[in-house]
Amino acid sequence: MYLPFVISSRQKMNSVFPGITGISFLLLVFSCRPAPKHYLDHRWSGDDGNQIMIFDGDSSLQWIFHEPTLSDTFLVRYRLDQSATPNRLDLYNFSSGILKGKILAGIVQPLSPDSIQLDFEPAETWAEADSVRPRTFDPEQRRVFVKVK
Repeated sequence: MYLPFVISSRQKMNSVFPGITGISFLLLVFSCRPAPKHYLDHRWSGDDGNQIMIFDGDSSLQWIFHEPTLSDTFLVRYRLDQSATPNRLDLYNFSSGILKGKILAGIVQPLSPDSIQLDFEPAETWAEADSVRPRTFDPEQRRVFVKVK
């Protein structure tokens, strides 16, 4: 009487095991896939090449200025909110220069697959960021960047 129970339990396990293995395999494959990239994860050039923005998928940004009166490189963090229209883009963790300790509260919008427009306003705190953030793109303040290939 004990033997049939063992056989039927093993038969049940064998019929369930391939399903569990398949599900486990799918979970493993999908969890190992890299997170989908958003449209900013590239190198962008603006102001006739005088500014370079390099967005990385880990929310870090390298922003390089080559202006006649100012040359600097900022290594900062960014936060992109694609649920808002236009998308919200905040730059923070400035450790030097006139933006040290500040937040650039901004908006960003793709103009084409290879170009974006940006507009920012500085904020002292996160509580202030949404109140100073541009609502629309000011033709005199906005900057257009093109993807560097």
